[in-house]
Amino acid sequence: MRYHIVGIAGAGMSAIAHVLLDQGHQVSGSDPQHNALADALAARGASIAHAPAAAHVAGADALVATSAARAGHPEIEAARAAGIPILKRADLWRAWSAERPVVAVAGTHGKTTTTAMIALALVAAGRDPGFLIGAEVPGLPRNARWGAPGAPLVIEADEYDRTFLALTPQIAVVTNVELDHVDIYPSAGEYDAAFRDFAGALPDPRNLIVCGDDPGALRAADRPGAARYGIDDDVWRDPVSCRRNLLDWMAARVHADAGGTSFEVWRYDRRTLSTRSLGPCRIQLSGAHNVRNALAALAALAAAGLPPAQAIAALGGYGGARRRFEVRGEAGGVTVVDDYAHHPSEVRATLSAARERFGGRRIVAYFQPHTYSRTAALLEEWASAFGDADMVLVGDIYAARESDTLGLDAAAVAKRIEHPNVRAVGSIGQAAAALRSLMRPGDVLLMLGAGDGNRVGEAFLEA
Repeated sequence: MRYHIVGIAGAGMSAIAHVLLDQGHQVSGSDPQHNALADALAARGASIAHAPAAAHVAGADALVATSAARAGHPEIEAARAAGIPILKRADLWRAWSAERPVVAVAGTHGKTTTTAMIALALVAAGRDPGFLIGAEVPGLPRNARWGAPGAPLVIEADEYDRTFLALTPQIAVVTNVELDHVDIYPSAGEYDAAFRDFAGALPDPRNLIVCGDDPGALRAADRPGAARYGIDDDVWRDPVSCRRNLLDWMAARVHADAGGTSFEVWRYDRRTLSTRSLGPCRIQLSGAHNVRNALAALAALAAAGLPPAQAIAALGGYGGARRRFEVRGEAGGVTVVDDYAHHPSEVRATLSAARERFGGRRIVAYFQPHTYSRTAALLEEWASAFGDADMVLVGDIYAARESDTLGLDAAAVAKRIEHPNVRAVGSIGQAAAALRSLMRPGDVLLMLGAGDGNRVGEAFLEA
């Protein structure tokens, strides 16, 4: 079959394309973006156009459309007129979920890192898994593949457009639950309900892995019998205490340094009612949120049958995904770091990790708000998100699929942020120019956002 993919250069759709190629299908697609994801697909034989046109659909057996496609997209309209089936990611996920065991990683934050950790460990163990990850991961050949049909298919289970509800996973992780994607979920109650449905689709609740440190995950996704994970710094002192909250997977003695984070892994066995240490774990990532991501991965890998010692060793080799606290380079004594954080909680956690890693160095945060709807819905929460930054620069809002400004701009966002040194810096070019005069040797430039704000750091390095 030939599949034509609208939005093929996006993280989710490029992953779909790689899997279809692995299955022996022909793939074509369109996307105005010209990026590394598109180049990787073209190198594998996919035909990619960067200007959409109805003619590109001719001869396709099915069209797969990104949820971000705007109404009236010429290729979608051409497919409809020609009677070509129009699919979404959810349609393919549903079919694949019926064909093989699925490990699904859901949550507002931490999905990419946790999914990548699980996939990398299964690859290292020779299990030949399939995977779909929302970013490029060093150590993996690409962001998605089909793998061996009998091996687990590890999916970053995106809640946007309720796509994750198409899955019937054998193993599921919920990292956290906090209102997001307000263009899809008008209220926190509706957002919670979607995660409740996701967790409820799991046939065996013992294979549901929920963050015990996150009130949202416990509220929306916990089920009787589910495994919980979290940080418990007292477990090593008193493993048999009945006073602590029940956690099945625990991290203790967490210690961060410039090269990453070390901690002890503890596991509670519900059959024997005993708690024991599984030994030390070392990851190349910073921040308590990444310790929890590692615990989630260990729990999922254990459920998939991987011995804990083997999984712990594999996690030590994970160096992070693209745009997830990625050090992009250094110029003039300034270290440039790029992170995909685009929600107040993510920004707060990323800045905390930066402070942990870079100590007393001056941290300049360049923040590009992502979509008008999210920015408006979370405007009050942005006020306290930048406490660990020494300076905050707010770029123009990245519209993505939206056009209505809701009366917001960078200046309005900067005004809401409670920080002694915050300013709006306008466009990508204006921000890059401002940074050239503001940065000084020893500084850390941290780029935050899910849009194209990383271009600011790239421009700074080039200049």
